[in-house]
Amino acid sequence: MARLQTQSKSVNIFRNGAEVTRTGSVELKQGAQLLQVYGLSATAQQNTVRLFSKEGVSCSDLRFEILKEEDREESREIEKEIALLQKQIESRQLQITLWQNNGDFSSRTTLGANEVQEYIEKLPERLEKLNREILDLEKKIIDLEKKLTEVREKEELPIVMAEVYVDEAGTYPFELRYHEDAAGWYPVYEIHSNAKDPLEIRMRAKINQSTTEDWKDISVSLYTGNPSSYSEVPEVEPLYLDIREREETRRKSATPMMAMGMAAARNAVMEDTEVAEESMMMSISMPQAEVRSDETMTEYVLPGNRDILKRSEGTMADLQKYTVPADYQIVAVAKADPHAYRIASVKTADLPLMTAFNASIYLKDMFTGNVGIDPDLTKENIEITLGKEERVHVSRKEVLKKTSNVLLKGQKVTEYGYETKVTNLSDEEIRITLKDQVPVSQNKEIVVDIIELSGTKPDELTGIFSKEIAVAPKQSETVKLGYKVAWPKDKKIQERRNRTYCPECGAAVTGRFCPECGTVVNS
Repeated sequence: MARLQTQSKSVNIFRNGAEVTRTGSVELKQGAQLLQVYGLSATAQQNTVRLFSKEGVSCSDLRFEILKEEDREESREIEKEIALLQKQIESRQLQITLWQNNGDFSSRTTLGANEVQEYIEKLPERLEKLNREILDLEKKIIDLEKKLTEVREKEELPIVMAEVYVDEAGTYPFELRYHEDAAGWYPVYEIHSNAKDPLEIRMRAKINQSTTEDWKDISVSLYTGNPSSYSEVPEVEPLYLDIREREETRRKSATPMMAMGMAAARNAVMEDTEVAEESMMMSISMPQAEVRSDETMTEYVLPGNRDILKRSEGTMADLQKYTVPADYQIVAVAKADPHAYRIASVKTADLPLMTAFNASIYLKDMFTGNVGIDPDLTKENIEITLGKEERVHVSRKEVLKKTSNVLLKGQKVTEYGYETKVTNLSDEEIRITLKDQVPVSQNKEIVVDIIELSGTKPDELTGIFSKEIAVAPKQSETVKLGYKVAWPKDKKIQERRNRTYCPECGAAVTGRFCPECGTVVNS
């Protein structure tokens, strides 16, 4: 019987699952014989195992076995070595006891003073030597026990038993290939910016594997798809329409959990995030993967060989980098947040992905948070928040709220006035875009008149407007907003906002992604 030991050589990792290739060579005699192939993992899908070799080798049968107890020679040899070392430790411990007992000269009168003196002087040295030998033996036992655990794990692994036939005797190379479910990868995106140059969007891979072996010094390719044992074009089911007999409408109110999520989202907005200053240190660049595409999926060939250890939380690899032109601006919504934010505006068509994705933001190589990006092809541009602009302080206060009756028209009128103050704490002029709003009437009996809007015009449907101002270094500028609302005095006004709540944490969501937990809400 011939035995073939294999080593992992390469792995193709899919989004879920991986194909492992192991190699080895073995000397075979001419004719038919049984070949034992070692190296198959405990988590391998045995129905996907295939054996490859060069011309002149054929295989008539393939089955799997576990090494029998009487055939586990390697672990038995290690156990014998451990037992021998333990006996050596016992022998030295006995010697220590004897040396210590012989040091008692109270009942022994035949020894001279010089002999007693020599014995006492050499006793510590002899005991120390024996103790050191015991420590060395114990260390060897620990190393052997670790090796024994690894060997026993290997002996529990399935062995591929192959009936092979070779035309002539010689040494033959073999490849063992199989599929693993206990592995996979997913993309991780980063956006890097210095708020001046084009954005750099980095696509990275986080590789996970929980097989029973370490993949060491192997070549790795990542695939965007998943292998499937069964796949076909889905059937289109008929879609029928009919008139409903009765229609019920329900109003969903925010649950206590939603309220907690909303509060958490507001607190998260108020947290400070500092941005790093320019540094003399340079970011270390990593080699990117080679990209290959075919009709069904994309392959990323990682450069060089690498280790992917079992039960690892994730091995990171750089795949691709994209440079995206961007226009930068500072934006503040003082009504909701006293902070200003640095925004990058990019063309939607320039994004490397046309599907929604999450990305970590790095402004001047400092992590500032995570953002959800949803490429909306109906919009020419998309805004990406890079982080808070700590050099700008924004405050908004109500300076007027006065309600009066208009007797001749039977109306009530409330006049509102607000002032937004922008303070530039930096040593250079900044331009900032302020966003605010006026209410929009949804009833002809409610009339909204704008009194002061600093030369801009609100959107007719939403009432939201933007105002760009320049603020000199160490100076402040104030933008005023004034409007009045008139309605029948015998009625009450109800304020209503269209809001969506995250099904996971209950936070209020205004876009596609939940600001609290990142869940995709509005698809």
